[in-house]
Amino acid sequence: MKIATGTRALGGVTALATLMLAGCGSGDSTTGATADKDTLTVQGDVPIAYVKRAASINLNPTTGVSFQPGGDLIIRDKSSASAAEINVTQAYTQGKGDVSDPEASYDGKKIVFSMNCPVANNTLCTGHWNIWEYDMTSGGLSGGTLKRLTNSTTGDDDVDPAYLPAGAGFVFASNRQRTTVDLPSGTDTYPALDEYERERVLNLYTMDAKGGAITQISVNQSHDRNPVVLMDGDIMFSRWDHVGGRNHFKIFTVRPDGTNMFVRYGAHSEGNSFLHPREMDPSGAYKGFLASDLMPLSRTHEGGALVFVDAANFSEQYAPANASVKATSGQTYPTEQALNFDRGVSRYGRITTPYPLWDGSNRVLLSYAPCQVNKRSSATADFVVTPCANLTDAELASITDDMNQTADQLATANIRDNVPPVYAVYMFDPLKKTMLIVAAPPEGFIYTDPIALQARQEPNPASTTAASSMRTALAASSSGIPAGMGLLSVRSVYDTDGLGRMGAPVLADADTANGCTTPIPTIAPTDPDDTRPQVADLLSLKDPAKPAYYCGPARFVRVVRAVAPKQGMGTRQAIGETDFEPQQILGYAPIEPDGSFQIYVPADTPLGVAVIDSAGRAFQTHTNWIQVRPGETRTCDGCHSPRRGAALNSSVIKDTVPAALTTTFARNAGETMAQTRTNNVASLLSLALDMSYTDVWADTTKTAGKKRADISLKYTGNTLPNGTPDPTNDLATPVPTKGIINYPDHIQPLWSRDRGANTCTRCHDASAKIDLSGTLAGTGRLVSYEKLMIGDPRLDAKTGLPVTHIEDGEVMIDRLPALVDSMANESDALGMARKSRLMEILSGQTLMASTEARSVHPTPTGLDHSKLLNKAELRLLAEFMDLGGKYYNDLNAGGVTAVGKLTQASFEKTVYPILQSTCAASCHQAIGSKSTSAGTSFRQNRFVLTGAAEGDFNVTLTMISNVCAPSSNYLLSRPSTVPHPAAASASAPAVLPVGSANYNVIANWIAGGC
Repeated sequence: MKIATGTRALGGVTALATLMLAGCGSGDSTTGATADKDTLTVQGDVPIAYVKRAASINLNPTTGVSFQPGGDLIIRDKSSASAAEINVTQAYTQGKGDVSDPEASYDGKKIVFSMNCPVANNTLCTGHWNIWEYDMTSGGLSGGTLKRLTNSTTGDDDVDPAYLPAGAGFVFASNRQRTTVDLPSGTDTYPALDEYERERVLNLYTMDAKGGAITQISVNQSHDRNPVVLMDGDIMFSRWDHVGGRNHFKIFTVRPDGTNMFVRYGAHSEGNSFLHPREMDPSGAYKGFLASDLMPLSRTHEGGALVFVDAANFSEQYAPANASVKATSGQTYPTEQALNFDRGVSRYGRITTPYPLWDGSNRVLLSYAPCQVNKRSSATADFVVTPCANLTDAELASITDDMNQTADQLATANIRDNVPPVYAVYMFDPLKKTMLIVAAPPEGFIYTDPIALQARQEPNPASTTAASSMRTALAASSSGIPAGMGLLSVRSVYDTDGLGRMGAPVLADADTANGCTTPIPTIAPTDPDDTRPQVADLLSLKDPAKPAYYCGPARFVRVVRAVAPKQGMGTRQAIGETDFEPQQILGYAPIEPDGSFQIYVPADTPLGVAVIDSAGRAFQTHTNWIQVRPGETRTCDGCHSPRRGAALNSSVIKDTVPAALTTTFARNAGETMAQTRTNNVASLLSLALDMSYTDVWADTTKTAGKKRADISLKYTGNTLPNGTPDPTNDLATPVPTKGIINYPDHIQPLWSRDRGANTCTRCHDASAKIDLSGTLAGTGRLVSYEKLMIGDPRLDAKTGLPVTHIEDGEVMIDRLPALVDSMANESDALGMARKSRLMEILSGQTLMASTEARSVHPTPTGLDHSKLLNKAELRLLAEFMDLGGKYYNDLNAGGVTAVGKLTQASFEKTVYPILQSTCAASCHQAIGSKSTSAGTSFRQNRFVLTGAAEGDFNVTLTMISNVCAPSSNYLLSRPSTVPHPAAASASAPAVLPVGSANYNVIANWIAGGC
């Protein structure tokens, strides 16, 4: 980018930093010529608004409701550095409140925003974040009227508001949700914590223009943020996709009634977090594009690179919507110098909250902060804030991300990239590559979230104005769908994306046994818009006269729901050695030969769907949550199918009926096999507890017709092919209830079940490498769980010492593959049972375990382990693995209960200051998994402090497992040991020595809950 100063346009950051410090300049935005007046006027002036916030505020994508006293809503009558400021909210905030997220109405005469002001300041203030509106219709910029629209007084917070078209009201984000159902009762609801178990989740809501009829429209397990309305009437927002190793913000859309939620862009694209996405001017040069800032998950105060996304032609960075698209990438970075969208130093600064103007100029209002670092003075050894423009290339190259260094390394570093950004408002012209300062903050403050107060085209109101009536119709289930349910109809799981999520990449040797050399035959696509070289041959898969019919690998679909932890529950130790949160299996349904299925699923519930093989194991792990609204019919083309032309299972393919198929069922034109089947047998729409399948399609009276083999995978009540009971394949151990699998209750009994001489614990006792005994480990969990879930240290071939690496500021031990693989993310979403070496050993099949896992855990000699567990036991074990290998899925089990006396108020008063000075100042700062490869994990350093009191209180509770024995809890036992962190010298004193004043304060606080 080029920075316009008073006399000329300069490249680089020094001039920009100077402008920001000075707060004014002069010049012409087109020619750069010197002006006579001491002002800088941006061509095409418009009134603007933005928020003034304390520079000390902690901003992160994962922190939904950051608060720091000192915030206000500011208006300027011109987008000019010389224009006077109008403080709209000072009478309410009085320096003790905060403001965020302004949005202008479509006529430019109103501003909706979020404000948190103390109760003592004004009778309208509640001490929580509420939605407010400033109406300038009659009083102008400085004489408008202010009113509060929501009334959060009980711990709820409402933020991120935006106007719906046609006066229909607002969409906003709030943590007021009460949709997570308590497992033991099955009826009690509570506000869920996010998937770091930190703070209450922000979901999307709509309300009418007066603040009434508040309706929740999203049910994500982590935050949904920054909603805005697109020109087509859909709501676009940033969704925190955090399931297992998937951990990023991507761009989603949903209708105002909450139906048809889907990812719009970026699920597999470059960069971690797309925040603050907005539609570019539809009349400008970037028609069809979105503007967003792109950043890491944390540690940059919501700053990153400016990115323009060609959402009209790309669903992913390198996935064009159709074959005619000429561009090679869906993402462009318009600034002249490259800004870092990842962690670490960004030489040319960072950008946040872009706002495209809709005036034909293609310009973008944004907040920008130059790069500044702390550099150690050679004279005093003190750190001095230094512009990056003043550093040499060698000095810049020496800067390492703090989280990739140990505390010792940080202590000796001469340059540290830890200066909070000082954001000011700028006007950026992407065609001219100029950026002009508009508003510079006073010392100690930042300016973010700039918006233009100008009339702009109103979005299509069709979907919005119908939203309230649609909600009523959906709730009434006029479509025949049972109350509280939705219909999920998938045309074919074999209609998969370029990553082959249900194609050849997920298949194993076991899938090609019994003559099934090509379980999923492929052909060239016939759709001219299809961008894939080969697609599944559905006509062969559904033809009983062809081998593909018998060999089709997808047999069932498993549906699970997320079970979020609640505040006050120490959870991580109970959840176990996995990045997944608790889940409940809702049931199973058959997948028909063409890959289709159709089922009822609970509405307003975060759901995961996995395709299952004939042995009850998932081919892939569903690493994002889907939802349906009450009465909604959700139709999907396939399994992670790309956004392109027609569905694979449509038109000619769908209506072709092979001669060997039965004609028993009444069939309507255009139906998938699942639609035909469920239309004839309505009971099949309901999920079943077990996996049972009998072929009803193949007509063996016709030439070459061959039936698929029957499948029956039940916990109890298994039968032989002739219908005779088969108790040898039933569970003899406790059967899971309500779809909940807990390791101590259901998996440990498999190892200790009496099998005579072949009882697992008879060989695998305390003297064995793999100890499956039911004794307790030092973690408070069973030894067998630790042995199965945690791999042995990797040793250096030359020294014999453990191999280590720096992760999250700590020296971590590299580990060999464990027997159970509990990791999945967007780049490695294989089903975890199929890639676990333990399943290969106990099933006797070659599945998807790594070569190294097979080397580390060779097939046992002597005893054939593939004959030890029966079908029901292998099914249960597969379910445990596919759900992430959790210790508890029911967090109310095992004595993991809320500790009422350990309150947030007492935490903030006594414990929090100690943690901030001893822990947050060193290793335990907020970071995020980039989710770029299998094994990228956050679990090794779960104690992460970000400066948000509520979240830090919740994560502290996860480090407490026994309030009656304070010294045994990680919160005290880890920092009181030597060395801690691992890189510290063995002679260094403990961070919290036993008996020290700080140690005793924390110990007494913990004991207060006993």
